[in-house]
Amino acid sequence: MQLADLQYLMAQLGPENSDVLLVVQQSDECWEVELEGELSLQISWQAQRSSVIVSCGLGYPACAERESVYALLLNENLILAGLSGVRLALSKPDQEVMLIGECFLSSNSAPGLYQHLAEFIHLALRYAALIAQPSQTDAPAPVPLFAQHASLDYQRA
Repeated sequence: MQLADLQYLMAQLGPENSDVLLVVQQSDECWEVELEGELSLQISWQAQRSSVIVSCGLGYPACAERESVYALLLNENLILAGLSGVRLALSKPDQEVMLIGECFLSSNSAPGLYQHLAEFIHLALRYAALIAQPSQTDAPAPVPLFAQHASLDYQRA
C-alpha cells in the first residue's frame, strides 16, 4: 500500500460506514476520525515502513486508582508485546492513556480498512472501560479478546 491508496481509502471511509461521523484530514499523511460513542482515532501514514499508525485516547485513570491501573497496563503491555504492535502508552503519569498500533494493510479497500479500525476500536473500548472503572469491571482483561482477533494485521516493530 502507498500513501495515495490510503488517501483514497480515507476519503471513502465516511460514506462507506455509518459509524463514522467525521473524517478530518489534518495533513497529507494524517487524519482524525470521529466515531459514534465519543471515540476519536488519529490515523497517520508512515512512509519508511509503508504502514499506518492508529491511536486513540482511552481516558484518565482516577487518582485513587491510578497505581493499580498503571500496574494493569504494564501487565497488558507485556502480553501484547508477544501478540502484536498494539501498545498502551502515556507520556506522563497525569496524561491520558493511549492505545497505539501499527497496521500493515494488505487490502486496498475501504471495507478492509474499516475492519482493521473496527477491531482496533473494539479493543480501545474494552481498555477504556477498564481505565474508567477498574475495580467495578467484571469483564475479563481484554487480551483474551485481542487474541481472538486473528485478522488484525498489526505487527511488532
